[in-house]
Amino acid sequence: MTVKLVAGKYDISTLADKITWSGDTKQVARQLTFSLPRMESDKLLPKVSISEGDPVTLQVDGKQLYYGIIMDVESNVSSHTVSYTALDLLWYVNQSDINHVYSDTPERITANICAELGVPLGSAAKTGISVYMPCLGKKAYEAIMAAYTAASRRNGNKYIPLMQRDRLQVIVKGTYCGVVLDGGYNLTEASYKSSMQQVVNRVVITNKDGKTVNTLQDAASRRKYGTVQRVYKQQDDVDNAAEARALLKGLERSGSVTALGDVRAVSGYSVAVQEPVSGLYGKFYVESDTHTWEAGKYTMQLTLAYDNLMDEHEIDKVEDKDKSKSKSKSK
Repeated sequence: MTVKLVAGKYDISTLADKITWSGDTKQVARQLTFSLPRMESDKLLPKVSISEGDPVTLQVDGKQLYYGIIMDVESNVSSHTVSYTALDLLWYVNQSDINHVYSDTPERITANICAELGVPLGSAAKTGISVYMPCLGKKAYEAIMAAYTAASRRNGNKYIPLMQRDRLQVIVKGTYCGVVLDGGYNLTEASYKSSMQQVVNRVVITNKDGKTVNTLQDAASRRKYGTVQRVYKQQDDVDNAAEARALLKGLERSGSVTALGDVRAVSGYSVAVQEPVSGLYGKFYVESDTHTWEAGKYTMQLTLAYDNLMDEHEIDKVEDKDKSKSKSKSK
């Protein structure tokens, strides 16, 4: 495997002893970290100057894997190294505010946001579902996710935005990436955990006056774990049945694995695992990943989930009231 790392105008592939490429479904932008020896520590080292704002690219076997911007530079005197942290272009989406009232599909809303922020768009998962969404001072990332959350409540799909090289993509979360982790081949370590601390097995649905109108429950869960109840108050302009069902939660099950590296296994996708000793067997969703190139070896650590969960964001309820007022004035 050939790894090429370029920062600014410098090819630093031979200077970086360790390269770490990581992501997490809860952290939005993917991160790249590396360290270089301080130039004054060895006069034979080539002189490079890398600073905040410089672009960084990582290529593996001739294909660009990552494009990001240097965000942090940290110098360590005792170890004679300088450490660099880069984030991909989703950082700009997560840091920037949007001030629009949208009435369109999530895919077109995403395209509009990317055009405004100057972030190249590859493709955004098609839903065909129109969403009314005032975004007055809302974070651009939250706006994209609120639009796709509204669509998800109607079609059942989960969505996640991510950068592929230098272009933003919104994909159906949990799409199988093609990676099989096998205990007899590429899987070196695996563990499994289950917890009932997040269980919710009964939802009481009330109207706006607090009167119970319906109850949803998981009878088998109640018999085994006891009753954990939530109350859901009906709202205007939402699918109340879907909102209430979304509150029901089963066992929280997760796993972690260490394996030979595969660049396809990243957060937002799913992998297949075959390790019956640890209890990990079947399809799992990658919630976080850390890929490391060091001393000629390429390994990865993955945090896996049994359930495909989406980073859901709601349309501001105050803004919904403003919408109702505007409707009444137009009559």
